[in-house]
Amino acid sequence: MSEAAQVAARIEALGGPGLVACAVWIGAEGAPDCALAPEEASAMARAVPARRAEFAAGRCAARRAMQRLGQAAQPVPMRPDRSPHWPEGLRGSISHEAGLAVAALRLGGAAFGIDIAPAAPLDRDLHDEIAAPGELDQPVPGFDRGMIARLVFSAKEAAYKAQFPESGLVLGFEAMRVEITAAGPAGGGLVARLARPAGPYGAGTAFRGGWRRIGARFAVLMQAPASAAEGCRPGFALRNTASRGRARMASRDGVS
Repeated sequence: MSEAAQVAARIEALGGPGLVACAVWIGAEGAPDCALAPEEASAMARAVPARRAEFAAGRCAARRAMQRLGQAAQPVPMRPDRSPHWPEGLRGSISHEAGLAVAALRLGGAAFGIDIAPAAPLDRDLHDEIAAPGELDQPVPGFDRGMIARLVFSAKEAAYKAQFPESGLVLGFEAMRVEITAAGPAGGGLVARLARPAGPYGAGTAFRGGWRRIGARFAVLMQAPASAAEGCRPGFALRNTASRGRARMASRDGVS
């Protein structure tokens, strides 16, 4: 199985039944289904070639995923807030990293977000921006603090995408705290809890998912609760989410 196919397969496993994922190498726009539709191309009119290629690969992956769901391949324009305008009835998320674009879709259900990231330590200078005190002290076999920071960063990116369709809010990294659960060297579970309300989601709302390591990449998927009330659980303390970080999430992909 190719690397791209492995990444897509791991994301499908994280998403569970009904979710499909497709991965496309960036720069594959020569394929007929990777050409941008006019309503997609308008968003890239002023983009540099590298960004246009990244965008085209993500949309190509999305159309292939639609076909795997038994749907007609349709354009995915960009909304004014930079999020994808998915066809009626579809939930989806797109991520790009190191030459690869991945799109995951399903018919209906709760919102979700995906992120693919390099399985490499995050720059030490960013640790305080993306993590709350103690957030990077969670044990993960074989991971140093930099690798845990990378995983926390990626989990927050994916959870940000999962909350955005309902809240429409741009959040900073301090807006949620990530718990790494049942972690092994190749994967585990994740919970991201909101430190404050975001649209219909109350403080303490949990976005749940998991991560897998595929060679030199992490694949992460986080899902919103089926209802805003369902995501709230007792025992969440706001004092546990204090952070000096002010960076914004979704720095690589927006909410695409």
